[in-house]
Amino acid sequence: MRRLSFLLPAAGILAVTLVTGLSQRVDPTRLGEGVRPLAVPSLLDPQNPGALGLEDDNAFAPASPGDDDIGQQLILKDSARERWLSAQLDTFAYWTDNPANLSQGGEDDVFWGTQISLGVQPRLRNRLYADAAISQQIYRYDEFDVLDYEFFEASLGLIYLEPRLWNAILFAQGRYGHMTNDDFGQDVLNSFSLRAGIQKTVLFDRRNSLQLSLMGDWDLDTDVDQLDRSEYIADVSYRYKIMRDLIFSASCRFTWFDYQKVDRSDALNLMGANLTWSPRKWLDVYVACTFSINESNVNVFDYEAANVGGGAGVRIRF
Repeated sequence: MRRLSFLLPAAGILAVTLVTGLSQRVDPTRLGEGVRPLAVPSLLDPQNPGALGLEDDNAFAPASPGDDDIGQQLILKDSARERWLSAQLDTFAYWTDNPANLSQGGEDDVFWGTQISLGVQPRLRNRLYADAAISQQIYRYDEFDVLDYEFFEASLGLIYLEPRLWNAILFAQGRYGHMTNDDFGQDVLNSFSLRAGIQKTVLFDRRNSLQLSLMGDWDLDTDVDQLDRSEYIADVSYRYKIMRDLIFSASCRFTWFDYQKVDRSDALNLMGANLTWSPRKWLDVYVACTFSINESNVNVFDYEAANVGGGAGVRIRF
């Protein structure tokens, strides 16, 4: 019977050994990458034209014969006060056919995850915002519980709404990540990085919108040399509002991983679809599926992975 055994050497990398003969090292920070949301800052103020939630918190004027001449009119609502504090709790479960991102010989598994986060985003000037957040993620696998891990992240940065770029959001932030694995009783990774990029949400009409993101993430200090890398990400996400409380989204993301201390570079293509029901403004219930293809200059890191599952999230703005 095939089985996976995992060792944690002093370098801090999870070494995966397959009894059938395959032996390779995997990047533990990329486990579950197919279900993690893209960490791009967004403005909490829904009245701001650059905010991601604009199409949810505002409405278009009713259709009229004059639309062909003046176009659809977006109704902006007055805001009593800026909501600069947010709290979020998500819990989810997924089936995956390749939990350890193996090039061959992997077995399917089910994993559960929980994320809790707190963010503050005070306005510093008219279009400039501070952005600070902390989050804790917990992942637990059914069969291969040696893959269980926890990830704490903290970030501090700035967000600027640029009117000369059609109210695109420019952002830069420093990030700290701390990964642990209770099965080994020790740290897996401590890392400091710099992330910067641009994001734009395009509203076509009352139902259709498109989000475009370009960003880079550069490790500044990582205590595991084999995981020191730079990431370059391009993401496109389309949203269709079936009903006011039911939204379908489809996304495609390309990520280039350039490892600095080892001879490795990966091209990750991730495609996904999501159906979200929001019975309350603060509650989301969703089902999702993703498929990823990773191509590497090191053959053992070539892999494909599919994930199917869903979850629920509570989001509160103060």
